[in-house]
Amino acid sequence: MNKRSTSRQQWAKPLKGTRGIVTFAVAAAVIMTTMLSANAAYAKHDVNEHVQQHTRAEIVQKMKEYVSVRTDEDYLWEEAYEEKPSINSPYSPGKLREAYILEGVKAVNWVRYLAGLPDDIEADLTLGDQQQAAALLNAIHGELNHYPAQPQGMSAILYSLGANGAKSSNIAYGADNFMEAVVDLYMSDSSTGNIDRVGHRRWILNPSMKKTMFGAALGQSETYEVAYSNMYSFDKSRPAAEVAYEYIAWPAAGQFPLEVWHEKDPWSISLNPDIYDNTKTSSVTVKMTRQSDGKVWSFSAEDQDKVGKYFTVDKGGYGIPYCIIFRPDLPMEYQAEDQFHVEVTGLYGKGSGQPLSLSYDTQFFKAKSGTEPLIEQPTSPTENLVQISPWAKEDYLKLSEYSLLDGLEGSNHASQISRKEFTYIAFNLYKYKSGYKMQGIDSPFSDIDQAKISHAAKLGLIKGTAAGQFSPDKKLTRQEAVVVLMNLYKQLGGDIAASAGPNFTFADDSNIAAWAKDNAYDAYHLGLIQGMGNNQFRPQENLTKEQAYVMIAKLLDK
Repeated sequence: MNKRSTSRQQWAKPLKGTRGIVTFAVAAAVIMTTMLSANAAYAKHDVNEHVQQHTRAEIVQKMKEYVSVRTDEDYLWEEAYEEKPSINSPYSPGKLREAYILEGVKAVNWVRYLAGLPDDIEADLTLGDQQQAAALLNAIHGELNHYPAQPQGMSAILYSLGANGAKSSNIAYGADNFMEAVVDLYMSDSSTGNIDRVGHRRWILNPSMKKTMFGAALGQSETYEVAYSNMYSFDKSRPAAEVAYEYIAWPAAGQFPLEVWHEKDPWSISLNPDIYDNTKTSSVTVKMTRQSDGKVWSFSAEDQDKVGKYFTVDKGGYGIPYCIIFRPDLPMEYQAEDQFHVEVTGLYGKGSGQPLSLSYDTQFFKAKSGTEPLIEQPTSPTENLVQISPWAKEDYLKLSEYSLLDGLEGSNHASQISRKEFTYIAFNLYKYKSGYKMQGIDSPFSDIDQAKISHAAKLGLIKGTAAGQFSPDKKLTRQEAVVVLMNLYKQLGGDIAASAGPNFTFADDSNIAAWAKDNAYDAYHLGLIQGMGNNQFRPQENLTKEQAYVMIAKLLDK
């Protein structure tokens, strides 16, 4: 799954030494040549040949053909629907206009073309109801889930459609159009939850794919709304004889446009398991050299930092069951005309058992004239740092990396946080740490009907302000925050005994409400909060977003 996964990016004549061909051990050369010749004998489309034949001019032309969506329009919010979905009972999946479905298909064909694959994917309109029902389920629950629960009041037929679609699709939230979902989310796969397999990317680059379909619906609470979308990914209707390949790389060998590449994106190489033995992977290593300055990155199984330098070999069934994934340490800047030489060693031939190696070159270039990106890139957490106090920056980035700030509104980090926003963050952390599965649930409040708030109340993380009232937009006080914080600590299995410490009393102890006092001192001794100066707690002062980041991040570290 993905948002923000659950991604963004003709090629001149092949560069000297950048043919992208495999460099084989001498002992295996004859065997491999025979295997490749056999593939070529029946193949109608050779991936690696197509990659090397693309010129820069051809890539630019394909970009004009496929990237026609008006990226300044949030079309999934309004105009894409022939019939708008309803996330309230009686539920309705709605229907997308075919023209917007085709925008998604263009996005898929655009990235497949760049990877050297057949760019002839078509929309399977018979799956329209299924994909819309899948989007509807995630929109109702307000979360991405490949196995969503059946909402109360939803018919078994509609739920079955949606459940089948959700488990057989790439899913995302937050994209304003399908081009953004495909290029910026699925193909990127840079989050900590996706980098170890880049599964969304691999399904899109699956040689067996011939058809796909898209769905989208808006999920909303009182003031917070987001687009949930999906792409059917399990199609394998293309005959195997239509495509031959040694490997499928992203970014591809040869010329590659910067407009579809993010600096945090991992590199990936999917190897043909009929050529390479995917049962012998323990000695695989990668060496990447930037030609302009000779800088070298070496990758091995020791590189396991999912927010930095990373390497793994995944054999899961995401299209091709053999994928090498690697990313340089961050920050990493890619410039137009940067050329990288990639060498993979520790490979073995399927059947022969002979050692093999592979090498190719990738050169980035800017396909679009001017300074504007091909696709409107979303604001990243790093771009927001200029608005955050230095003492809160690290914690903000940490929470953003784990998508724990989903539900936070606005960009003024010094502003006071609402009860709704703090509850979102607290529940996000609980769900992340516990693996909690959300089921259909009735809201206990009359002034907000949002699944995360309802589940947070059910778990005892937070209470309402009065009978049946949550007061979602009311600002949260510091003493209310420590109660939620300690409720969360206890629900995650925290030991209150660990909060024992030397005698300590806030200077304004008498101002702390009796119902919050124990929680305030427990949180202090656990190191989750500090005083506000002059040894004061300031219990009735409203909590700011920055203070919330620090509190939640400290609990995350616990």
